[in-house]
Amino acid sequence: MKFLMVLFLCFALLAIDTLEPALASQQHSHSEESDHDHENKESSQHEHKTEEESVIAMSEAMVQANGIITSQAEGGILRQTTKLYGRLVTDPASLSHVRARFDGMIIEANVNIGMRVKKGSVLATIESNESLKRYNITAPFDGEVIARHANVGELSNGQVLFSIANYERVWAELALFPSQINTIRTGQDVTLSYADATQQSTISHITAIAEDMAHSAVFVSIDNATERWPVGTLVEGLVTTSEFNVDLRVPRSALQSFENETVVFVREGGEFHAKPVEVGRMDEVNVEILSGISLGDIIVVENSFLLKADLQKSEAGHDH
Repeated sequence: MKFLMVLFLCFALLAIDTLEPALASQQHSHSEESDHDHENKESSQHEHKTEEESVIAMSEAMVQANGIITSQAEGGILRQTTKLYGRLVTDPASLSHVRARFDGMIIEANVNIGMRVKKGSVLATIESNESLKRYNITAPFDGEVIARHANVGELSNGQVLFSIANYERVWAELALFPSQINTIRTGQDVTLSYADATQQSTISHITAIAEDMAHSAVFVSIDNATERWPVGTLVEGLVTTSEFNVDLRVPRSALQSFENETVVFVREGGEFHAKPVEVGRMDEVNVEILSGISLGDIIVVENSFLLKADLQKSEAGHDH
């Protein structure tokens, strides 16, 4: 009997030793599953958070108040350009240096610097030395008196008495350096600008490099009927050197940098989505888009930085 009880106790102890590792293994398995579920939950929450941070909801009233402007994404032309710099000069064909036809005494001098004259206006009266007859010197065209070298009682001996200029058309004289010569030619389109004034024109002609100069000169004709292009003004000329079509482009103002990515804000109803994009070639105004948005998407082209600022605020709030 004692032998049977001892044998029973031995089997019981053996069963306990076998059960403990199994229970420990089961508890470890449950712990791993719990940790994994927790990680999945955190990952899901993070993904939801990221999605929320990439979208800004805004009422139409707020859109208008913030000056957010949208446009449709489309294809078009990109232009490679070269910048040239120079100044405005008088059109040589509109500048006249007036002399007396016959030498003599100046009897009358009727105009002063800054006066506007019409073609045929009497500038001065001269009494000829030979015939002693008086004759008039007249303006060759409409313009402005920019120089006067004639006073009553003086003698005219072939010198310039008056200079008349017409500024309805002026030239932009732009410096062209040797490194730029191969890309610049006559007939190319040019956008001229200074301050807030701009005008489209074309290159009229190019002069060769003079021995005493380090550059050539590019001449561009400018319509100055509004008198917004005064002679002597420093100007910039953006010359279009080549053009090419792209399937999809957006204004450079549409691009923002967010979380180490280049994004474009796409409007979908009352929401603005920050879409990561891949950019290609670009010019002074537009950028080629290779992927990330589609033709016809409504994109933000002005004041998109305000949407970026809202996203950054949202991100900061989630971090806290």
